[in-house]
Amino acid sequence: MQFNSLRFWLALFPLCLATETVCAQYVPWSSNSQSSSNLGVSDRQLPYEAVQPLPPTDVFPQSSPFNTPADATMPIAQTAAAVIPPELDEMPYDIQMGEGLRLDEDEIFRTRPILATSKPGVLQALTTDSTWIAGSGDNIGITDVLATITLGFPAPTIDSPLIVTPGYGMHFLVGPESIDAPATLYDVYLTTRWIRPINERWGLILSGTAGYYSDFKLQQSDAFRPSAMAIATYNWTPSWQLLGGVVWLNRDDFNILPIAGVVWTGENRKLELTFPRPRYSQLWDYGPGYEDWWYVTGELGGGTWAVQRSNGAGDLLTLSDYRVIFGMERRRDGGGKSFIEFGYVFGRELEYKENPYTLDMTDTVMIRSGWWF
Repeated sequence: MQFNSLRFWLALFPLCLATETVCAQYVPWSSNSQSSSNLGVSDRQLPYEAVQPLPPTDVFPQSSPFNTPADATMPIAQTAAAVIPPELDEMPYDIQMGEGLRLDEDEIFRTRPILATSKPGVLQALTTDSTWIAGSGDNIGITDVLATITLGFPAPTIDSPLIVTPGYGMHFLVGPESIDAPATLYDVYLTTRWIRPINERWGLILSGTAGYYSDFKLQQSDAFRPSAMAIATYNWTPSWQLLGGVVWLNRDDFNILPIAGVVWTGENRKLELTFPRPRYSQLWDYGPGYEDWWYVTGELGGGTWAVQRSNGAGDLLTLSDYRVIFGMERRRDGGGKSFIEFGYVFGRELEYKENPYTLDMTDTVMIRSGWWF
């Protein structure tokens, strides 16, 4: 090897520089003069000087008005009190729902806002609904369309209102030509209902309807058919309510029926064990200004109309059936809602009074939907 070669010394110089740098990294930064003398190196020869910590410093000097000496006897809970910002005091709806995922079902529904069941002012509701009952063979298919307007008046106060509801309905009958039945039946009526709380436990509901039910082909006095209802309610507990009364339907198949039962209201469900219309409903979702419910109910369908027979004579036509219905509805603040129902219809019967004729029809299905403002 040629030690006097220029290339040899050029290669050796970087190696020596790297060795010196590595050795310097292992010199302790916090070494004092005593440790340095032990290594035989003076303080001025240290490649790095020891880092001295800064003296403690107060953010606010004692003369500052913000300098408040800490009280060692004060509890920590008092010194660590927090203030909730206004932005978090009223959380957005999506944050509330996110927190609701940590609650059980009863806690979620217990904290939901309560919807108003009525509107301010006279106009309370505009409603429209339609019902389709399937028909085939000798069975008559029926399509119902109904529209109403509901007005509310203090009588004498808003806690004891008088509710007035005019309504108009049409029933389109579709069936074989062998069945003597009109193509369209009409309802025109005016219902008044008075709700009177007597005291904290007792209440009274009185209702009367004046209606004209006909096919509009003959002017018959039997087409005018009034009906009425009276119900007394008793609030047994905040959750349980008893009711009893009577309804005068003024129909040829059902003239007078009793009304009796018990109603239980929970946080997110309601059970109405009442005759002649039982019902169970349960809340399954809610949000700002609405609630979604599903329900199962039973009802008595049909009615009596004054009609003209195929021979030109006047007669009374009665349609009757029983229905078991499953439905879903969205209730809105102020008493509005939209709904759809699916039902099973059985015990169907068509009957004439003056010239007796009865047609028993087989079971079928129905669909009903509606919108209430």
